[in-house]
Amino acid sequence: MVRLDKLRIEKVLDLPVQLDALIESSKIEGFRFLERLKYDFQNGENCFNQFGEALFTVYEQNRLIAICGLNQNPYDDYDVNKVGRIRRFYIHPLYRRKGVGHHLLSYIERYARAYFNELQLFTDTENAANFYQMMRYEKVALPHTNFRKIFM
Repeated sequence: MVRLDKLRIEKVLDLPVQLDALIESSKIEGFRFLERLKYDFQNGENCFNQFGEALFTVYEQNRLIAICGLNQNPYDDYDVNKVGRIRRFYIHPLYRRKGVGHHLLSYIERYARAYFNELQLFTDTENAANFYQMMRYEKVALPHTNFRKIFM
């Protein structure tokens, strides 16, 4: 049983030491986006350090169990500083369906409201789509985006 009050969410400036273990877990599932997160961060392409951006980690005790980035939306030429983008959202499989994803995304949304009017994302898995819909993201057909949440 996961006790959400025992989880530690951190906004980090550097990649976590335990990221490679999380990458290996994601690769077993056929996901490559955490490898991309690491590559882009290390070469300076995306360090989650622009206005409103952040990289968040979740720990249970000292074990990294989740990660997610928040960027300015690179696909929104109209008003990049008003639209944020959820990137590289990953929860270790042993911690799914236990409230960890809800806990992390709610935390990110509270943070994002200070910077953005809406959040957008793209997912290509049915489980993730169901999760975002449960979190009140609306399905949309925008370039590079299939879910968004507008803050009121």
